[in-house]
Amino acid sequence: MKVDHNKDANLLHAIYKILLKEWDPLGIRYNPSMADEYEEYLPKIFSMICSHSSESEIFEYLWRIENKVMEQKGNRQHTSRIASMLKELQNQN
Repeated sequence: MKVDHNKDANLLHAIYKILLKEWDPLGIRYNPSMADEYEEYLPKIFSMICSHSSESEIFEYLWRIENKVMEQKGNRQHTSRIASMLKELQNQN
């Protein structure tokens, strides 16, 4: 199996940008000291994108994090839009 480290790094960076600049349930995008807050979710989302998970699976993962892990009151429409953006990364991969 050939591993393309640049492609993987680019995908991880794209996921991270979406999580921090678009998803951002904790409202930390303008706080540099908290910029790593969403990094723990990168491996799972990366794996979901690489394994061609459905948009609804991506949504459910994000929704669970927002509501159960972060204990935030999520906005289903917003989270659905983020899942769609992440799903689009599959097409670029």
